[in-house]
Amino acid sequence: MRKTALLVTALAIALAGMMHAGPANAQRGFVSGGGSDSNPCTVASPCPSFQQAFNTVTAVTTSGGEIDVLDPAGYGPLTITHGISIQGHGFGGITQATSGPGTNAITINAGTSDAITLNGLLIDGADTGSTGIIVEAAGSVQILNCVIRHFAIQGINYVSSSPATLLVSDTIVSDNSGAGVFIGSQTNGVTLSGIWANNNYYGVYVDAGPVLITNSVLSNSVTGLTTNSGATWLAKTVVSGNGTGVNVAGGATVNSYGNNAINGNTTGVSGSLTPASTR
Repeated sequence: MRKTALLVTALAIALAGMMHAGPANAQRGFVSGGGSDSNPCTVASPCPSFQQAFNTVTAVTTSGGEIDVLDPAGYGPLTITHGISIQGHGFGGITQATSGPGTNAITINAGTSDAITLNGLLIDGADTGSTGIIVEAAGSVQILNCVIRHFAIQGINYVSSSPATLLVSDTIVSDNSGAGVFIGSQTNGVTLSGIWANNNYYGVYVDAGPVLITNSVLSNSVTGLTTNSGATWLAKTVVSGNGTGVNVAGGATVNSYGNNAINGNTTGVSGSLTPASTR
């Protein structure tokens, strides 16, 4: 009986430990403007760049890791090849100011089941960097609370080789020479919610779908929204101050819920909108 009791006690302790322990592969890396290349990317000894922190985290885990910014500084550029969460806290910056092929601030080329989150980043192309964030492959990408501006091509460029989901929320894409957001390949669903696409050539350019744009402002561009293929749904969005507010071309469909404000453009709508039911 005594042996049985000891065995039960030991099993209970082991189970409790398993329940309270974090994931075995959890890993966090930290970056700071005062970090060093020789540091292990801990909170006490942070790294100086996102890439070094990413490489350190993914040496331990290929998914589910996190990188946290400790103070305002520039930390890029960055190539992401595995699932990761980057928390910039509103002041983690990347300035990518060199023109030419491959000079993107953030390149995402991950696995088809990998989840990537970018939160609170300030990404600036200084008018010569190619693209702010390019999605070449992933399972899902979330871009939250970011500012992406001054790029020579696109602010956000979705050209994933296999369909992935993309969420862009509460993010400013402005002053880019191409599109603020470009959707160039088939998706498993794109949601643009609470974005401000201002003073780009195209605010949003959709070449594949499906895409939902809601609670957003597309303003002061040559074209606020251009759709060349696929289906787009437009809800609770202001399209104003553009040369053309909405351009529906090719075989594209723009389904409008009727609660949008498309006004103050030189041309309001080129092509036609399809009324969308709220039921």
